[in-house]
Amino acid sequence: MIILFEGITTQVVNIKLKNKNKMAVIKPTLTLTANASSATTDPGPLSIALSLSTTDSLTVDIVQSAIVTPPNSGAPTKLLDGDALSGGDSYDTGGTHGSFLYMKNVTSSGSNLIYIGTTLQGATAPANMGAGTTALDHTDDASLRLMTLLPGEFAWMPWDYLQDIYIGANAASQSLEYFLFDRG
Repeated sequence: MIILFEGITTQVVNIKLKNKNKMAVIKPTLTLTANASSATTDPGPLSIALSLSTTDSLTVDIVQSAIVTPPNSGAPTKLLDGDALSGGDSYDTGGTHGSFLYMKNVTSSGSNLIYIGTTLQGATAPANMGAGTTALDHTDDASLRLMTLLPGEFAWMPWDYLQDIYIGANAASQSLEYFLFDRG
């Protein structure tokens, strides 16, 4: 399979297949292992050892990637616009349009947090950091925060483009890397 770079804009890299009649395949694998809680080295959370593994073969056509710096004050950054990526409301059929999204806090050290939140397509953005109940850093269930990534932590998930994804941070100079694999 041959790929070519479609364009690079403000650190965003879009990769598109050279032969539009063929789709690319990615094979994500998730493996979870842990020792039993009675183990003397690296005890796990369960009374038994854990070993889970799953893999899939996914067809994709466009890959978008970037390393971004989330704001730690003011308005959160809209990382991904679901409506723009899907092509509009007529493409909101589940399992047909969408992507697979990988996000990782690539900040090298420390205990700083990267907040990731969602709103419905075109809905009001989360409140400014530290300034409202829907803010991504708010400590209440009214926050629009979906998850928090500590340095080195990552998330992998299917995403149907029905939301906009926003990011923020609790300190300056943090880095979030993402890859968006569009369903083929």
